[in-house]
Amino acid sequence: MMAVLDRFCRFLERAERSPHTIRNYRHDLDRLAAWFASRSEEPFLPSTLTPADLRAYKHWLIAQNLKPRTINRKLATLKSFLHWAVDVRLLRSGHGLRVPRPVREARGGPRWLDRQEQHRLLRAVERSGALRDIAAVTLMLHTGMRVSELCALAWKDVSVSERHGLLTVRYGKGSKRRDIPLNRDARWAIRTLGYGEHAGTSALIFRGQRGPLTPRGVQLLLARYARTTGLEGVTPQALRHSFCKNLVNAGVGLEKIARLAGHDSLETTRRYCEPSLQDLEQVVELVSERE
Repeated sequence: MMAVLDRFCRFLERAERSPHTIRNYRHDLDRLAAWFASRSEEPFLPSTLTPADLRAYKHWLIAQNLKPRTINRKLATLKSFLHWAVDVRLLRSGHGLRVPRPVREARGGPRWLDRQEQHRLLRAVERSGALRDIAAVTLMLHTGMRVSELCALAWKDVSVSERHGLLTVRYGKGSKRRDIPLNRDARWAIRTLGYGEHAGTSALIFRGQRGPLTPRGVQLLLARYARTTGLEGVTPQALRHSFCKNLVNAGVGLEKIARLAGHDSLETTRRYCEPSLQDLEQVVELVSERE
C-alpha cells in the first residue's frame, strides 16, 4: 500500500500541488489506511474498499471530535484518491464507491469591527505616533485592500490630488487588477507617508525595519495594538471586512462593493448583509417603548 500512496503523491507533484497540500493528502491517507487495517483483515487498497467502509470511515471521523472542515478535507482527499485510482486502473470504472457527503458546518458571518471598535483601534494607533502604522490601518479600513495587496503597493500605484485619489491594485487575487478611488482619509494617509517626495517611483510604500513590510509583519502590528485596546479578532482580514460592512451599512449596492473589494462573486459580498448580533440588538430596540 505504501507504494500506491507514493505513486499518488508523485502524481500530485506532477500536478503542481503545493508541498503543504501533498503532506496533508499523505497524512490523511496514512490515517485512513491505519483505520482500515484496524477493522479489516484485508490490506488497504482501492479495490478492497466497499461502500460500507466509506460510510463507516465518515462515522469514525465524526466520532474523533474533529472539526467539520477537517472531516470534509479528509473526505475530499479520499475522493481525489479514488478518481486517481480509476485513472491508473487500480480501480475499475463504475466501481460503485461513493464518498459520503461533506459534514454541514454552521457558517458564521465574516468578522468585522463596528464603528466604535474601529475608533478604538485608530485611537490606539494614533497615540503611538507611528506614521507607517497609522497609514496602514487607515488604508485598510478605507480601501478594503488585502494585506498582500497593501504590502505590494508602490508609489507608482497611487495618484493623489486635493479632491481626488486613485489606487491601483496591479496583482490582486487571481492576478486581477482593479482601481480603488481614495476618499479623504485614504488620501491623507498617502500624503502623510511622503507622497509629494516619492510619487511615481517604483519604491514600495510600506517598509519595515529590515526591508519591505510583510503580511506577517502587518498581522503582528495589529495584534500589538489589539492587546492595548482589549479588542479581539483584529486582523488584516477583519479590517477588510469592516470596510465592506461600512459600505453595506451606508446603503451601497453589492455590485459596487464587490468591484471595490475585488470579489469574483456577489455571493461572497452578500455575506456582509448577514446581520450580526449587534445589528439584531439595534433592530429589537426599535420596538422598545420604555425610556
